[in-house]
Amino acid sequence: MLLWAWRGDERMKSMHRSLIWMGLLGALLFLPSCASGPPPTAMERGFAALARDEFELASGYFVEALRANPQNGEAWQGQAAAQVGALDPEAALRSLARLAQVDAARFSGEGKATYADALASATQKRNAQGQHQAALQAVRALVQLDPERRGLDRLLGQALLKEAERRARLGGQKEAHALYAEACQVVPQRLEAWVGAAEILLVSGKSKAAVRLLESARKYHPTAGSIRSLTLQAMRAR
Repeated sequence: MLLWAWRGDERMKSMHRSLIWMGLLGALLFLPSCASGPPPTAMERGFAALARDEFELASGYFVEALRANPQNGEAWQGQAAAQVGALDPEAALRSLARLAQVDAARFSGEGKATYADALASATQKRNAQGQHQAALQAVRALVQLDPERRGLDRLLGQALLKEAERRARLGGQKEAHALYAEACQVVPQRLEAWVGAAEILLVSGKSKAAVRLLESARKYHPTAGSIRSLTLQAMRAR
């Protein structure tokens, strides 16, 4: 009886092992039929990472795609978008310049929004780094590209004021005044634009022009002490 029971137990174990192997074999045979096709390409992985805001990962995939085909305009556009997202607008502008070379139609079409984002980001970053002339160049290009862009007046006004201050420090009074005067039109709510323009007019002996300018300034800044003080100074100098 014991021998018979032992043999029965062995047969059960052998059958169990066979079922396991059959299950594994079936799974291996079934896997190819479950596959959804070939693995995703570097381009597909790049745009998927871009959609998840994983900008550095996306950039790596686009580099891989461009290594395989440097003429791939879609990859250059994706790379530029990833670089803008990673707060590297200068690299994005270089990628967009390459896009313009290899696929001018894409650059002028789908790439336009990415170019606008890169210019806006470059304006802010250049100003933060003290590169005010370059910042003004970037935002002027943005004005030409997307004049209705939200927040454009603020970006342009800031760049004008920063470059005006720089020119004034260097003794370029004429250039500084032109920039301050433009800022008065773009961002009239910025008091320093009116003050800067008026001070240069007074220093240049143009008191009548200063009075006219300050009259306009009072419409936006009726209680500003600096406007009242400069107005009195201009009137005495006439």
